[in-house]
Amino acid sequence: AACLAWLLFCCHTAMAGVRSPTTSAGAVRQKKNSPPPGFVEMSALGVMSNRDGNAVILRQADGKRLLPIWIGATEAYVIQLRLNRQRFQRPLTHDLLDEVIKRMGGRVVEVRVDDLKQNTFLGKVYIKTRNELLVFDARPSDSIALAVGNGVPIYVSLHVLDQAGIDAEPHHEGKQQPEKSPLEEVLQPAPDEQTL
Repeated sequence: AACLAWLLFCCHTAMAGVRSPTTSAGAVRQKKNSPPPGFVEMSALGVMSNRDGNAVILRQADGKRLLPIWIGATEAYVIQLRLNRQRFQRPLTHDLLDEVIKRMGGRVVEVRVDDLKQNTFLGKVYIKTRNELLVFDARPSDSIALAVGNGVPIYVSLHVLDQAGIDAEPHHEGKQQPEKSPLEEVLQPAPDEQTL
């Protein structure tokens, strides 16, 4: 519950000063594509950290909902570097991957967060070559880092957003709220981790 409260506070605080995806410090999209059926476009808002972990926060293009995805510290650092357009003198893993893709005649064209199974988000990276579109299974943290670095769309499945998304605007007093939000369900520890 404390973790959820912290996350909601961070998300709503961040939303107060957020610029549109085209004017943020992150990579600018090259062209506008329509989301695939059953998906919505989201952008990386930033990374939030506390003593319990790190989350990359995605924001729906229309600004209505946010999607926190818990990630490792290294992945959080890389995503934040890419959002800020900062680089090390030597290439990090995602920089190397970008270069390999480019030199082999490909380019990242989109990434997707397409499923949520047992509290684990699943994603894919779409790479266009001269002759074909290649699809690779990937962790959303890696997918998002590649999307931010290449200025390509991040698409999230509606069923994932319905399960784990939160409203971008705080709930107002007087509205009846469910006993547990979809986010609380997602962040709840697995049965073998719960204290009995």
